Amino acid sequence: MATFNKTDFIIMALGNIIGSGIFLASSLVISIAGAWTPLAYLLGGLIMMMEVAFIIEMTIANPVHGSFKVYAQEVFGDWWGFLIGWMFWVSGVLGMASEVTACAIFMRLWIPNVPLWIGSLVLSLGITFLNFNDLKGLSKIELGLSITKVATLVVFVVIGFAVLLGMPIGNVTQVSRPIPELFQSPAKGLTGMLGAMLLILFAYTGTGIIGIAAVETKKPEQNVPPAARIVTVSIVILYTLSAYFIVSFLPIGLLDETVSPFVQLFTIFKIPYAGDIVNFILLTAALSALNSQVYSSSRMLFSLAKDKQAPKIASYQNKKGVPVTAVAISGIVLLATAMLSYILPETIFIYTVSASGFLALINWMSVSATHYYYRKKIVATAPEKLKYKAPGYPYLSWLCFFLIFIAILSTPLYPDQLPGLYAGVIILALISIVYYIRKSLHRKRDL
Repeated sequence: MATFNKTDFIIMALGNIIGSGIFLASSLVISIAGAWTPLAYLLGGLIMMMEVAFIIEMTIANPVHGSFKVYAQEVFGDWWGFLIGWMFWVSGVLGMASEVTACAIFMRLWIPNVPLWIGSLVLSLGITFLNFNDLKGLSKIELGLSITKVATLVVFVVIGFAVLLGMPIGNVTQVSRPIPELFQSPAKGLTGMLGAMLLILFAYTGTGIIGIAAVETKKPEQNVPPAARIVTVSIVILYTLSAYFIVSFLPIGLLDETVSPFVQLFTIFKIPYAGDIVNFILLTAALSALNSQVYSSSRMLFSLAKDKQAPKIASYQNKKGVPVTAVAISGIVLLATAMLSYILPETIFIYTVSASGFLALINWMSVSATHYYYRKKIVATAPEKLKYKAPGYPYLSWLCFFLIFIAILSTPLYPDQLPGLYAGVIILALISIVYYIRKSLHRKRDL
């Protein structure tokens, strides 16, 4: 079976994490958190870095398909493993739905009369077929998509620093807002930042691919930790600085929650054909995240099937090692989810983002708690396997857990997120019900 090298790993991780969470949802974040937006992205990034360190430690100690789902099951039992695995898959499908919706929104600039659901449908089919490639082919496709969106953020940050140093670009001549506003109504600013944390953390939630892709990476104990550091540090810096310059440069009256602030700002920078160029870049960025999420979700479904927690057919692999049935199933469910844009064209993005973000954060809390107990288990039974140690143990495990818990509790501060939150809770309940029905049927069969 084909495996990733260090570069492939970095490409897939960047592709899965960087997406509509920064390129489109940042406008929603700014409308809630205002000048506190850069701090919110920085805090979310620090939480993400802790999560990645926990995942890497456990994956290197025990590199298995399913990653954190398997470790959670070992620590907390079959029910929690079943719940985490299916929750990750559902969260991934919802995340894919949000990305494909973002793609369809970006395409509206050129084809405004095409309904959102048609664009979502066509893109869903295309990305699903792309994922029938083997890992080598998939990483080549992802390379171009990832480079495009990383380069966009880098160029944007470079322009921001140029303006900061006094170079006028287009209609932007100076940084005008963030720092003074941080000291005006600090309590209101903090409330806004907390209300935006679910959206902020959604922008970072693609990190689950790190544990999944690590299993298919050559010499993971050597390649994964430095590659993950490159990925996480780069993303936190780019997100935080991008958020700072968006808040600084974009006049508050021009902020449009349905339009990418990057499109608006590159237009203000008076770059020729800026709207079309940046819109194309953002489209490829969302496609990249969508492509990587199909990969990670299908691998989790494959792991569930191997553990007999999903239909056996999902464990089928072709000669290239691609779990084609799991890819197909994930694609079919994505198509069904994307059709929600026909029913809820104006609110589908925030609903799918908040539901996916909520489920992903429950998984992050699980990773934090699992890491605390899994380190103890490894030290007691096979300390030689602990080739990489996440820093700050055990304090960071619980600090991360409670920071995420506070973010979830803060969701009602932005009421538009509540339908997605309710949907996430219902999904958790449904997965649990399925588990106990399945367990009861198996028990009767064994009698």
